[in-house]
Amino acid sequence: MKLFTVGPVACYPGVLEAMGMQMMSHRSEEYIDLHFETVEMLQGFIETGSPVFLFSSTGTGFMEAAVRNCVRDKLVVCINGSFGERFAEVARANGRDVVAVVTKLGEPVQPEMLEAALEAEPDSEAVAITHNETSVGLINDLPALTEVCRKHDKLVFVDAVSSMGGTALKVDEWGIDVCFSSSQKCFGVPPGLGIGSVSSRALDVSAEMTEKGWYFDFKVWEKSHADRKGTPMTSCIPQVAGLNAALKMIESRGGREWYFDLFKRRNAAIREGVDELGLSIFPMEGYESPTVSCVTAPTDMKGPDVYKAMRGRGFELAQGYGALKERTFRIGNMGWIPDEYIDEMLEALGEVV
Repeated sequence: MKLFTVGPVACYPGVLEAMGMQMMSHRSEEYIDLHFETVEMLQGFIETGSPVFLFSSTGTGFMEAAVRNCVRDKLVVCINGSFGERFAEVARANGRDVVAVVTKLGEPVQPEMLEAALEAEPDSEAVAITHNETSVGLINDLPALTEVCRKHDKLVFVDAVSSMGGTALKVDEWGIDVCFSSSQKCFGVPPGLGIGSVSSRALDVSAEMTEKGWYFDFKVWEKSHADRKGTPMTSCIPQVAGLNAALKMIESRGGREWYFDLFKRRNAAIREGVDELGLSIFPMEGYESPTVSCVTAPTDMKGPDVYKAMRGRGFELAQGYGALKERTFRIGNMGWIPDEYIDEMLEALGEVV
């Protein structure tokens, strides 16, 4: 099966080879070297001097950690799809009040919407933003939104699960306090790692927070980082080795810009092919995701029908998500995808629709 999913994605061969290593102790010199080499590469990749933690979880673990460590009472959550809704759900499940900034499906959160929410709710402590809303294939204008947050001096949490690695993230320049992702998306590594940077401001807030648990306590992780222990508990060592291999592969082929251009090229080929078949991309023009295309299904077919028919031809796409499940299907361009697979997938899609 050729994968065009939105995660987990097909893994790079070098990643799988690296993960086949014999196991080592998470307290060994070999692992500590591997861990901090990986962390330092990630810091450069997302442009931050803040510590980067490697949670043994998916990105949703980091989502919950941001809430438990940094919000006592209330936060603003920007919602333009199912994963913005998840951030709000996680916050409410942890007893926090949520001020929801909600758009129409397929439309981005605009700075003036966030400005109005913060003016109306000045006691909000933080703002949660989904950078790339996987469910609708839309990317928000993150620099513009974080500028509003800085103006109001709010902590900024960014769900970069399906954008980190696939497009630029300037964590320090944009004033992001917690920026997190998952291993199974743009980096082309199996699931198991939550990857995230945590600012000194977020760490200071965490230091004063009570009832935040232990496993995802930022201060516990900061101590292990500062003491060069790596992680407070046993790590997902194979995934760290795979992520290390992916980052080295990217560097050897031209670095971040080469990788971002790879995503742009794949994404453009898919969108052009979809357009030639008479289909349309769901989100508002100008805000299309660089890592996943959300395609409106033909009028005589439902999204799940397209998905099932493509599976029958050897291609695993992604079904529409949430409220769009019946109306759309999604084509991811993350992970290991040889160029010829794109041509083959589009040919099969033409037969289906």
